[in-house]
Amino acid sequence: MRAQVSQYGERSVLIELEQVKPVSVIDSFRLLFPDAEVRSGLNTLVITFPEISDHTELVLSALSKVETVESSTEHRTFVIATEYSGEDLETVCQKLEITRAKLISFHTAITWQVALIGFAPGFPYLVPFDENQEEAKLLAQIPRLEVPRAKVPTGSVAIASGMSCVYPSSMPGGWNLIGSTEQVLFDVNNHENPALLQAGDLVRFEELKS
Repeated sequence: MRAQVSQYGERSVLIELEQVKPVSVIDSFRLLFPDAEVRSGLNTLVITFPEISDHTELVLSALSKVETVESSTEHRTFVIATEYSGEDLETVCQKLEITRAKLISFHTAITWQVALIGFAPGFPYLVPFDENQEEAKLLAQIPRLEVPRAKVPTGSVAIASGMSCVYPSSMPGGWNLIGSTEQVLFDVNNHENPALLQAGDLVRFEELKS
């Protein structure tokens, strides 16, 4: 596996991956370094160790033991019931020249994987588990909004730039809103595990019909 490894602060190591999705190897690094915290970016991993030291050589020596595990690991899977009535739904359909029913079928047909949690507490960046899936290629044509909204409602389901997300709380945002869910993604009262999702989890959206 090709990667650039560098010290990242007093206790962390930054891994810049080439031709490998970080989410496909995050479980391997968690097994190799059970006492460390492993966090995923879209193209990077950060491993934070308990003790202050330069851990780059340790991580470099472990690279040969890392295998992509997306096809073999038993991931946690979540089904998110969604009402497809988002503010941008019709606009997205017009841009893709498809019907509302077709857009919903595309979004629900894709198995999404949590690439990382970022931007805000509990905010999942979801990427297609199979990026070559035709539905995924079609939705990838939709960019972010040119002018972000000042306030997006909690539970909004959205798409942009080939990814999907669920807004865990009300906040500014520039994704295309296609639906909403009552699923709680971040619970401030859960002090041990406030975020429902973590990198590597799989998500399926299911249409909530009235």
